[in-house]
Amino acid sequence: MSTLVGSHLQNGKYTVEQELGRGGFGVTYKAILHSLAQPVVIKTLDASLRRDPNFAQSQQQFQDEAKRLALCIHPNIVRVMDFFTENGLPFIVMEYIPGATLDAVVLPNTPLGEATAIHYIRQIGLALKVVHQNGLLHRDVKPQNLILRQGTDQVILIDFGIAREFSPGAVQTHTSFVSPGYAPIEQYLPQEKRTPATDVYGLAATLYMLLTAQVPAPSILRDRQPLREPREWRSDLSARVNQAVVRGMAVEPQLRPASVDEWLQLLPDSQFASQPTPSATTQAATVAVIPQHRPVSRPAPRSVPTVVAASPRSQLWRYVLIGGLAAIVAATVGALVARQPSTSNPSVAQPSPVAPPSSPAPTQEAATPAPEAISTPTPPVLPEAPEPSPPDEPEPPAPTSPEPEGDLEPAPPSTSPSLPPESENIPPEPPDEKAAEQQQEAEERAAEAAREAEKQEKERAKEQEKGDGKKRD
Repeated sequence: MSTLVGSHLQNGKYTVEQELGRGGFGVTYKAILHSLAQPVVIKTLDASLRRDPNFAQSQQQFQDEAKRLALCIHPNIVRVMDFFTENGLPFIVMEYIPGATLDAVVLPNTPLGEATAIHYIRQIGLALKVVHQNGLLHRDVKPQNLILRQGTDQVILIDFGIAREFSPGAVQTHTSFVSPGYAPIEQYLPQEKRTPATDVYGLAATLYMLLTAQVPAPSILRDRQPLREPREWRSDLSARVNQAVVRGMAVEPQLRPASVDEWLQLLPDSQFASQPTPSATTQAATVAVIPQHRPVSRPAPRSVPTVVAASPRSQLWRYVLIGGLAAIVAATVGALVARQPSTSNPSVAQPSPVAPPSSPAPTQEAATPAPEAISTPTPPVLPEAPEPSPPDEPEPPAPTSPEPEGDLEPAPPSTSPSLPPESENIPPEPPDEKAAEQQQEAEERAAEAAREAEKQEKERAKEQEKGDGKKRD
């Protein structure tokens, strides 16, 4: 086997350093372009083909490859830099792409993530669109012809050795070079209609291998060896990408998408990033706990914070109790204001302890202010009481000035106004009894209102039960 390693080409312009690989009838080398001091790739025919009677035809085909490749300008297609003939062999000079082919990245058992594989395949799909727009079929799309540029996420399509022109819908004769697992069934036939669906098959088969790290069954054996779908190898793959691969690898060309564009639209819109994809930690990583999703009890009214509203009946009772307590408090406060003799009276500085309206027990409220409500001999005045005072006790007018003691004379059970100040601290019994009676009356009125409200509530409940019974009937 002859080799060009170590030889100088074009009068020392290029120096061949190493052999990179051999194809159906070509050999690829890595060389140095001395004028730019950069590595390049040089591809030529195998020298052994010189003895072949069809060598001249092979030379023409090789030159046509160079021309076709030069027409396809795209970031994801290897770039042609030069073409020349030397020692009876044609040479194509192309850019050198540092990196590994995708088959070396994935095999033997390192399948790519779905988003990464789709990102690579979309790049090659865009490159194939340019190839097809120039009236060419690549016919050899496979992981071995895709290079992942070192240090990047860019994939480059190489090796146009068996690329051929095609006329859509026309039956054409092509050489039957195939790559088992990636070549569609029409490439096994020398005469067949040539369409972009040929490269769609190779692109879908390449995605199959990137996702599963398995070479798919050859198309010519699919009648005896059915294709195992990608999700049978990996259950974490999406149904959409699985369906795209299966459709792109349909055995019959007419069952595949007619163009690369149409097939690419079947792929899910996976967002690829060189760093870990943030979809799992930001769209939905933090799921806020919505308070409305938890059972919420209705808050009680502000005046009775310890009671939780349970039914309309309990709410009515609460309102009645609040009204009764408010009446009692109002009566007590009015009495204290009315009988205040002077601003200097020390007994007025400390009001009688009255329970806040939030207390649910009215009996405690009634008992609390009774012994300490009267600190002066002046009888209480109830300006806010809903009912007048008893007929035998005339209501004294509210004092306009606390200084004169003559305003205190109308009180019948009161002591003499000339008593010394010390006696004001000793409350006589008649005013205490009067205040207790008034408070008792207020309690009775509140209880009466509560009983009336309860009675109305029972009647309303009975009516509602009757109405519900009629509806059920």
